Amino acid sequence: MANLKNPTKQKLEHLLNMRTGYVLDFTNATFQDFILTSVGIDVDKKYPDGSKAVRLRSFWQRESDETVATLMMEMLDRWRTSQLMSNGLSPEDQTIYEQAMAELKVLIPDDLVPSADEIAFLDKDLGNIDLSAVPVPLTFQEVIEQRRQEIELCLRARAPLAVIFLCGSTLEGLLFAVAESHPKEFNQATAAPIKEGSVKPFGEWTLQNLIDVSRELGLVGEDVLKHAHAVRDFRNYIHPRQQIRENFTPRMFTAEMADKVLQAAIADLASRDSS
Repeated sequence: MANLKNPTKQKLEHLLNMRTGYVLDFTNATFQDFILTSVGIDVDKKYPDGSKAVRLRSFWQRESDETVATLMMEMLDRWRTSQLMSNGLSPEDQTIYEQAMAELKVLIPDDLVPSADEIAFLDKDLGNIDLSAVPVPLTFQEVIEQRRQEIELCLRARAPLAVIFLCGSTLEGLLFAVAESHPKEFNQATAAPIKEGSVKPFGEWTLQNLIDVSRELGLVGEDVLKHAHAVRDFRNYIHPRQQIRENFTPRMFTAEMADKVLQAAIADLASRDSS
């Protein structure tokens, strides 16, 4: 059950026009699609009875803080956009909107709220990614393309853990193949991992090691290094016990970041090899 306070509910009821039994301008079909896209819940199956407003109130009662806050913030953004596209916002409604958004954000832990930098990275246009220009064997390129297609399927199915595994392992394999093609450069890099005075064999390098050296050599950009946290620990979560120990909860946002990191790395490798 979400910890929505009565004043917050009052603001939401007002802005979403729920006193009529409706919610914004949603039809039954668009209401279902919006919620499914936002938080991965089929409201028609889980909350089949009553008007849209009644079902949304049931949603508040049964879902978690994070889920409710995420959905409500997206609905408020939809309301605000609609207002701006028509007659604009009244000062009173603008104040209510800002207060409601602030009250909802409190329900989401700080580490779950995307930063402006992360949002900008997700929105970044990488252009057409030419996998054929990546400096790895043709058979490897084919496997990477197959994995990219599978990642897309997992994203559509809202399976974040599968996406993180696929993105992390694919990026690790890709950079490992590049390292094997350029052993001298990778082994002589200052970021190369050292053990007992010598550079570790490639088989002992972590994904973070590969990313650090690839960045040092100019093979991948700063964005890949900066946002590598989305993929670098993927091996830790293969076993449920370790996932529980680290209190890791896979989210779609993390999955989308992992996918973007992989795409950015492929784009960087392709552009540097062709330049």
